[in-house]
Amino acid sequence: VLSETAEANETGPYKGGILSIGTEVPVARAEVELIAPQDLLPTYELVGLEDEPVRTHHDDASVRLRWTWTDIPAVPREMPPAPRLVATPHMVYSNHGEWGELADWYARHTAPRVRVSQQVEETARRLVRGIEDHGERVLRIYRFVANEITYVGLELGEHRFRPFSADWVLSHRIGDCKDKAALLVALYSVIGVDARMVLVRSSDSGPVVARTALLEHFNHVIVYLPEDDMWLDGTAAGHDPSVPPAFDQGAWVLVVDGVESRPQTTPVVGAGVRRIDYSLRRVDEGEVELEVRTDDTGEAASQRRSAFAGRADSRRLAQWLQRQFPGAELVGEPELRMPPSRDPATVTLRATVQRTALLSGGGIPTFPEGLNLLSRLGTGGERSTPLLVPLRPELEWTLDVELDREPGPLPPSELLQTPYGVLRLDIEPRRLGYRVEGSFHLEAGLLQPADATAFRDFLVAVERRLTRPLEVP
Repeated sequence: VLSETAEANETGPYKGGILSIGTEVPVARAEVELIAPQDLLPTYELVGLEDEPVRTHHDDASVRLRWTWTDIPAVPREMPPAPRLVATPHMVYSNHGEWGELADWYARHTAPRVRVSQQVEETARRLVRGIEDHGERVLRIYRFVANEITYVGLELGEHRFRPFSADWVLSHRIGDCKDKAALLVALYSVIGVDARMVLVRSSDSGPVVARTALLEHFNHVIVYLPEDDMWLDGTAAGHDPSVPPAFDQGAWVLVVDGVESRPQTTPVVGAGVRRIDYSLRRVDEGEVELEVRTDDTGEAASQRRSAFAGRADSRRLAQWLQRQFPGAELVGEPELRMPPSRDPATVTLRATVQRTALLSGGGIPTFPEGLNLLSRLGTGGERSTPLLVPLRPELEWTLDVELDREPGPLPPSELLQTPYGVLRLDIEPRRLGYRVEGSFHLEAGLLQPADATAFRDFLVAVERRLTRPLEVP
């Protein structure tokens, strides 16, 4: 039901939505009715369904549209689940059904919320005072919003898609994604940087199938700087802004830029690098000395900061280490360097582990930290729905093991190169030990059902090689 008085505001109401018709069980009969005055009928579109509505005109000049479907098959229940809008039959409707129209409405709808108050102007000028470099001015404002404004979602009523004012967000130091985006736009306008709000369907939610414009396709808001070609996520506290979070890359977005706005996909620049170096050597018959150093960038750095809360908490670090080397004990103080919003994030720690503990585990895994991709992405065999493979940081590692003797037989070096990813293992014997250099890349994107078995076979092959035990010092 569309009402002329609902959600009245200076730009007029927005009415749109997504109706899921298919479910995880078969549907014997489904009916949808839409009743409205002729001039208030929204644009509608069916996805995964076919049928023309029965149209009835009433004496009060309203129109009734009625759809009926029978025997709708169940949406397959597969793990990991397929993206919702790809696998589920649904209807979309919108009273701003053209993308340029929706973007123009949203720009007018949010314009009062990005107005520059005296407080906003003073804050922007204080943040960049004494800084002449354009790039550093941009980063100063971004880091302030990302790190100093606490993420809090107050998505009630119209605030499910309309931000609080930039002045309110600045005063309360809280806000969700659209609130932070509005504040960024306002602060940048003070220093003459052109910034646009961007409606985002994060890449981990999968693609949009329908052509009709509606806000419900989006679940996030960021900011785009056209002159700098930068995509800035105000919710990514501590993240290096030069490499956007993985879910902002390859995402389906609408840059709010007037009536010419059209959906586009954000660039995929990579999610950073996860780098780990291991060194093991025997110090006596019963003990092995261990050193681990991580050097992470992009998404990998953000994950590492989150895992360790950005500080040298010995208990957390010990738990992480013992998942790789059961029984290992830290020696001395761990060294952490995790500056907010800057790469790299590094961790260096030293430990000892009993040789018997390594032997009881069968040896040293080729990659001690493990990936566990099968539990997260592995399918049970054939699929009938697509599988979404998320963007992951590149993995690189070395494993240096001193044996004080020549090594026994070692596995051969290998290169697994497939459409789904690449695993490289260089295993080199040395006079008194051996060295492993490895790298792994997983191809992100929507995987079609026909590729599910081959994809699982690739993951199984990767896991077998990474968990394969090597000789103990």
